[in-house]
Amino acid sequence: MPTLTKSTVTPFYALAGAGDLAVEKLREVGIDVTQLFGTFTDPKNVQAELTKRQAELTKQLEKRQADLTKQFEKRQAELTKRFEALTTDAKSVPAQLRELPTQVQDRLNTVVGQFEATYEELAGRGETLVTRIRNQASTEDFEAQAKSTVSKVKATRTTARKSANTATKSAKAATTSAKKTASSAAKAAADAAEKIGD
Repeated sequence: MPTLTKSTVTPFYALAGAGDLAVEKLREVGIDVTQLFGTFTDPKNVQAELTKRQAELTKQLEKRQADLTKQFEKRQAELTKRFEALTTDAKSVPAQLRELPTQVQDRLNTVVGQFEATYEELAGRGETLVTRIRNQASTEDFEAQAKSTVSKVKATRTTARKSANTATKSAKAATTSAKKTASSAAKAAADAAEKIGD
């Protein structure tokens, strides 16, 4: 089994943390998750609920897509305006051009920093959740039962193998004994046949 390192488990912790955060937000909103999932256990409601959710998600997606398009167009207009200003003002072009890569790098560093902070926060949250679950008595009981079951399966397999070997040996011995008995019976019958008429 491969050794797990911090770099290999961190994404899983981040995923667990994101799930935990989603559940927390659902609780804050006041959605009864059991009621929500209860809807899906009734086959009559499944199709209607899926259709409703699909329509809601489509509307949200269209709205977000429109918002992103507006933001993109706004940024494009700002960049076009800056570019035009740079090309018309010949004296300030070198200074503004020298500042542009620094500004872009600063913004990129800010975004990457925010992403890393969020990622680490979610990973920490997930690790805490996983640790809490691992240390629960029910989890430890389950682990102990699983180990016990595995050892019982191994013992049963060994016992079955030994029983099969014993049965094979007994069958061979019975076959040999039957052959000897049949041979003795044939000899006795032949001897008896010779004595008839004596």
